[in-house]
Amino acid sequence: MTDLRQPEATVEWPRPTPRDQGGVGTMKGRTIALAVAFIAGFGLLSLRAIQIGLFRPVDEAATAARAAAAPPSKRADLVDRNGQLLATSLVAHSLYADPKRIWDPVETAKALRTVFPEMDEASLIEKLSSRSRFVWIKRRLTPKQKQAVWELAQPGLEFIEEAERIYPLGHLAGHVIGSMHPDGSGINGIERALNDRLTTGAGTEPVRLSLDMRVQYLVETELAQAATAFRAEGGAAIMLDAKTGEVIASASWPFMDPNRPEANTPNQQNNRVTNSRFEMGSTFKVFTVAIGLEDRVITPESVFDARAPMRIGRELISDFHAMNKIVSVSEILAHSSNIGTVRIARSVGAPRVREFFSRLGLMEAAGGELLENARPILPKRWSEITAATASFGHGIAVSPMAVAGAYAAVSNGGHYIRPTFIARDPTVPVASRNVISPATSTTLVKLMRDVVTNGTGKNADAEGYEVAGKTGTAEKAGPNGYDSNRRVSSFAGVFPARDPRYVVVFLLDEPKGYAQSGGVATAAYAAAPSVSRIISRSAPLLGIAPTRTLAQMDAPTGRADPGASSPSSRPSQKAAQGEP
Repeated sequence: MTDLRQPEATVEWPRPTPRDQGGVGTMKGRTIALAVAFIAGFGLLSLRAIQIGLFRPVDEAATAARAAAAPPSKRADLVDRNGQLLATSLVAHSLYADPKRIWDPVETAKALRTVFPEMDEASLIEKLSSRSRFVWIKRRLTPKQKQAVWELAQPGLEFIEEAERIYPLGHLAGHVIGSMHPDGSGINGIERALNDRLTTGAGTEPVRLSLDMRVQYLVETELAQAATAFRAEGGAAIMLDAKTGEVIASASWPFMDPNRPEANTPNQQNNRVTNSRFEMGSTFKVFTVAIGLEDRVITPESVFDARAPMRIGRELISDFHAMNKIVSVSEILAHSSNIGTVRIARSVGAPRVREFFSRLGLMEAAGGELLENARPILPKRWSEITAATASFGHGIAVSPMAVAGAYAAVSNGGHYIRPTFIARDPTVPVASRNVISPATSTTLVKLMRDVVTNGTGKNADAEGYEVAGKTGTAEKAGPNGYDSNRRVSSFAGVFPARDPRYVVVFLLDEPKGYAQSGGVATAAYAAAPSVSRIISRSAPLLGIAPTRTLAQMDAPTGRADPGASSPSSRPSQKAAQGEP
């Protein structure tokens, strides 16, 4: 069979010549196209680099910002004993600038002042013109401020996240809680004292303070009203749990707002409860009587001669209101006799007075955990005269907190417990040291109760509650001796008197009499009434039932004479400082 298929023809095409491939012109076109593409790509990269340089923080500026900012890590919250929030941390945005990327410092400064009109334009221009790669403009902006800056669209301005500490109750317990530096470290108060604890293991359980903010509010309100009415230079008020040493309330006037640390003056920052020292005057007479009772050199019925001033060396000791008679120990406290108190001190001796004051915590810093915690000013040498003047609260200066701790010790059965601002675990025994016997403590509280019912402390008695305590009015020392025009008026007391649970110390620094006080600013008028109101209002909150009937509460009470010591009963400046 014949194969009809034709064999495939093989055609060999001629090779193309250079002219057939487009020639030299085509090659140039491709070269130009490649060059244009390269230039376009380089241009885009350059534009992107310019954009990043103008509108994104370069590494150097961002690194500096991160180093200067407080990291937004969690800091433990602070709460009161009932769980009320006192301090918490939020994330805030802060504004900084990289001056190298600022096109026009003047224009940028003017734009910023539309958001922050309080800023000085010249200072802003100086900042924005600096050679630094990083300058702060404003720390911790509000959301509205951040949005307004964003809308300015100014190159060289950037935000960074920072931690912001918020104190929702404002100035309440401000001196105890404390405040923060912009870098995230504590300035004062618990924020400073427990800085490591608050930052270590962040995000864990909040730190629970001993404060009860319900009582704190009452105490601060009363302190502010009294300090304002008496035009005092300052004031302090404390409520202490006598059984546990826990501080229930602590207020220092003038108040401090932890939300605005930069606005608080040095006077506001000073915590007068723990960091100021005062010669407390007659409130110390309770301690002198306590040691006399404990050493059994006196009984409540013991009598002493107060018919005339007594002289010790060059110092003349007299009473503010001369009693001019033989007085019992009960009368010495009730009517605040300096002469009688000094005679008790002499009967126990200077070394014993010093030792007992030490056991009461009066010779050490007593401010609990706070670092704003002043040590007392003590006599250089405990001679007969320094022990005598210290027995009625002169020549020795202590903090109000130290007095509160000492009153707790002599009224709670005789156990000194160091004050604390941290809520105690009720399952853990409280550390204490014995200072007097329970019997002495009971007797002493009865004598203090007599001060309120029959003596200088009548205005401290509270409706429905039995208060026991002592007034103290002390002249302040100056360069030329004691100044009768500058006084510290205070009342230290306990309640309920039948089984003391709480101590209250209230103090006004340099109060001035006014019309409603009859022109008087002694402790009986400037301090005792405030203690009465604090106790009557706070006792129900603390679960303490009234101990008197309505008929008893309606019984009239007389107003008390001021329990002060006269200038002649004060030692000279030299003696007050304990110098020989």
